[in-house]
Amino acid sequence: MPEDPEELVDAIAVAVRAGDHRRIGLLLDRFKEVAGLSHLIRLRERLCGVSLLRG
Repeated sequence: MPEDPEELVDAIAVAVRAGDHRRIGLLLDRFKEVAGLSHLIRLRERLCGVSLLRG
């Protein structure tokens, strides 16, 4: 399991696309421990797309 918040963002996005609920849960638990606000914003951008943020 990745330790770096940037790698966790990528791993969560992959797990979401794959529909792997167990892995998503494990990764999010780790993400909560190591990530900051900037990482949370990046995760949102990866999952929702940057276009949603810009209108």
